[in-house]
Amino acid sequence: MFKSLVTFLSIFLLSACTPKFNDVNATLDEAFFGADDVVLSKQQIIELPYASSFVRINGGANLFMVLAFAEKNPATGAMQLKWLSSDKAMIVTEGGRIVKTLGLAEANLSNITPVSSSSLPSLASISKNQTTWSAHYDWMLNDHYLFNYKANITPVLREKSTIETTIWNKDVTEVVEVISIPSLDYSFTNQYWLDEQFNVVKTHQYLGPDIGDIEMTILKPFAL
Repeated sequence: MFKSLVTFLSIFLLSACTPKFNDVNATLDEAFFGADDVVLSKQQIIELPYASSFVRINGGANLFMVLAFAEKNPATGAMQLKWLSSDKAMIVTEGGRIVKTLGLAEANLSNITPVSSSSLPSLASISKNQTTWSAHYDWMLNDHYLFNYKANITPVLREKSTIETTIWNKDVTEVVEVISIPSLDYSFTNQYWLDEQFNVVKTHQYLGPDIGDIEMTILKPFAL
């Protein structure tokens, strides 16, 4: 998927041509390029020297993505993780939430900005306090920008369960956020699963109204 992004990728690669990016790109191209539904062994995942995740976009094939960059958000100081696929699509997460996408077909999430604070509330704190908060959503649909749509976000703590992946088995607690956008008369629900250390290990998130959804399972987490 996303093979029509040649122009975008040529610009992106020139602007992001660092040794780390080149290493990640070469690893993905050699090992996983063109796979319809990636299946990797535990040993393969462990031996890869990058944080990694399985990602499913709009219910499609299971993609393997690696962490290409870990950089602080210049506006908030929060750490942003930038995950890259073999076809150079990128998903940016902050504290487990998807805050930006690049290279997805037709529609991308451009930004999520909290209304009354400098940074997004952590899912760990929300899982304890369940406090409603607000944010502005920005999107890019084809060549059109939609920005500053206010959303009211209501968290709900769900039941505990167990999740098993190729590489780990963990007891988790589900946290749900119900996102309501009054100006569009639309709402959707995002799901997050936190382990016993309050690390986000799996998510199912919608980018916006009728834009698409992304399932993401962290295989090897980022570590400073």
